[in-house]
Amino acid sequence: MHGYPFKDLVQVALGDRKISVRISGRGVPLMLLHGYPLDSRLWDRVVPLLSTEFLCIAPDLRGFGCSAEESKSFSMANLADDCIAILDAMQIRQSIALCGLSMGGYVAMEVAQRYPERLARLILTNTRVNADDSAGIVTRRSAAGMALTEGVPKVVLPMLSKLLSQHTIANQPEVVELVRAMMLETRASTIAWAQLAMAGRADFQRKMRDWTMPVVCIAGAEDPISPPEVLERISRELPNARFHSVGNSAHLTPLECPQEFAKIIS
Repeated sequence: MHGYPFKDLVQVALGDRKISVRISGRGVPLMLLHGYPLDSRLWDRVVPLLSTEFLCIAPDLRGFGCSAEESKSFSMANLADDCIAILDAMQIRQSIALCGLSMGGYVAMEVAQRYPERLARLILTNTRVNADDSAGIVTRRSAAGMALTEGVPKVVLPMLSKLLSQHTIANQPEVVELVRAMMLETRASTIAWAQLAMAGRADFQRKMRDWTMPVVCIAGAEDPISPPEVLERISRELPNARFHSVGNSAHLTPLECPQEFAKIIS
């Protein structure tokens, strides 16, 4: 088992499924949803900075990290339902702050759409609101098959240079190794299910205009996957949103620049 800067590691039973959840701190509940192909270690560097004022709750989404391997496919809506079930299992009834990065952002948007009454604030970081186009769907389906037939490294290692900025790669080797470890430890089946789930995700470009909760949009200034202009455009189209761009970071801003990220959330 990995070492984490979380006080507690629990297995939350959701029916026959057990989801690994890491918990630290006290205060307003803040649920942190990791991206693909990562796990809750994504938040390792920012949780110690936030846990003095937030109850940080970081699940390993279905099949990821320490959560059990999945034998069946899942959708972003299924993962959103899991988030609410985790809160219910923890008897958290108050509205929470919900932060999702990349794929975690897709899940967070499903929560915002399906359970708006459970959110006090939504934080979207390094993500997109649009669904994949036909070419993107083909690429994801190909990646799903490749993970099962050619192995995880073939699919995930080419992503590394897009996930981290050149500044991070040159100056934070421990972050590079953590990201590499998270990617390589992700199961091939999880890679496949997640890619198919993302290929079928909902489009929120119009739906989001009905959201009334405050939204914070955070972008890595050097993110080639979800560039700053994408998050800035989202913030302009939302009725109650703010936008922040963080320098010297690409797609994994909470790991690359934890101080700046925590300051924005605080």
